[in-house]
Amino acid sequence: MTVLSTLGPLLAALLIGYFINVNLLTPKLVNKALSQLTYLILLLIGYSIGALDNLMAKIGIAGYQTVVLIIATTLLPLLCLWISGRVFHASASKVEHVDNSRSTRQALVDAIQTLAVVFVGIVLGWLLKEWIPNVDKPVEWLLYLLLYLIGCQLRQGNYRLRKLLLNSQGVIIGTVAVLATLVSGLIAGTFLGLDWNHSLAVVSGFGWYSLSGILITGLGDPILGTTAFLLDLGREIIALIFIPMLARISSHLSVGYAGATAMDFTLPLLGKVHGPDIVPICVASGFIMSVLGPILIPLFMGM
Repeated sequence: MTVLSTLGPLLAALLIGYFINVNLLTPKLVNKALSQLTYLILLLIGYSIGALDNLMAKIGIAGYQTVVLIIATTLLPLLCLWISGRVFHASASKVEHVDNSRSTRQALVDAIQTLAVVFVGIVLGWLLKEWIPNVDKPVEWLLYLLLYLIGCQLRQGNYRLRKLLLNSQGVIIGTVAVLATLVSGLIAGTFLGLDWNHSLAVVSGFGWYSLSGILITGLGDPILGTTAFLLDLGREIIALIFIPMLARISSHLSVGYAGATAMDFTLPLLGKVHGPDIVPICVASGFIMSVLGPILIPLFMGM
């Protein structure tokens, strides 16, 4: 598997969706299709996992890798973001109390639903693997459709690249978070005995769990895909719990650790703890990581 054959078609699908406007694909339709397609692919990913030999041992490996990677991608990025916040004089939140229980509860509900879909797929794969040995080809084509819809969604968000890149704080936060996450992935990967490119790929979702696990599994590594899925799912839940505390120290910590979700899922909470002025920073930082995820994952997996 070469870099070109891995990254080329996926990047082409993303760019076609971003640059070519199809009037029939309204934002509402794209969001609905993206949600349903994600669940379908997660079901097939579960099937791929369930069809593996020595299933329980391999799930245990994915769980262990997830714990190590969560620790690594929390400690080093937070340290780097704290330093960048001090260097660039980032603001801190003065909010005394923010009730984020609703956001956390919603994240847990989403996590349970997602895990349930994957679990159903695992059971089906375990039961039916003799009848349907693999689902790699359907997943591959669904990946292209997924990236196309993600491109449409990014374009429909009316994000102007020039305006985003002129937001210096957002660019700094996004850059520091990306680089620190990649370095932490390499360090943890060395400890886990992973190949360097797999170490980088598994952490390149930056909190976007519905993308990272799908891409890596679709590119031929269901165990690493499971690890990426659990890692980014855990990161989103941890971010929702700790954003109010991190916001008291620095906006670099709260926005940076939110990762790709800073531009969507965790944006309301970030706006609540920091005020409306933080929104452009969140969108710029989250956009950088959201765009890099679907590029870096297949790039590293193809090396």
